[in-house]
Amino acid sequence: MTSGIVKNEQELQGCTSEEIAYIESKYGVLPRTYREILGLLGHSAGKLVNRSEFEFYFDQIIKMNEWQREIGLEFINKEEEYTPLPENTFCISARNGDPWFIIADGQDDCSVYFLHENGTIKESSKSVMDWIEGFVEEAEYWIRKGLRYSTW
Repeated sequence: MTSGIVKNEQELQGCTSEEIAYIESKYGVLPRTYREILGLLGHSAGKLVNRSEFEFYFDQIIKMNEWQREIGLEFINKEEEYTPLPENTFCISARNGDPWFIIADGQDDCSVYFLHENGTIKESSKSVMDWIEGFVEEAEYWIRKGLRYSTW
């Protein structure tokens, strides 16, 4: 994964192996490809990821995963019709609260799914690598237009 938008390595800050192990202890073994992304971009991706638009970074995805589970419990407690996601579902990003997620079962790579507001789930990408490449391409487009900037 390369991008002309990221000017230098100082803009990138990855997760530590301990942080990745923490996620896996809670949610299941992540695909190798996603572990690599976390190791490279887990805390900072420069202009590629606007913190106010996306939940993408370690602290944000931990909160997003907890929030997704709380919502599921609320539906169950209210006895509303709800199809729970598998226990090893892991939200890898969200845009304005709408999540992309994977199944954390230790595969080398896996499909990425999108949970729509109406509750429908659709495959977004055939692999985590396809998903991140599409993510980067879209970010580069908006950055070239001057419509995305980094917020810390």
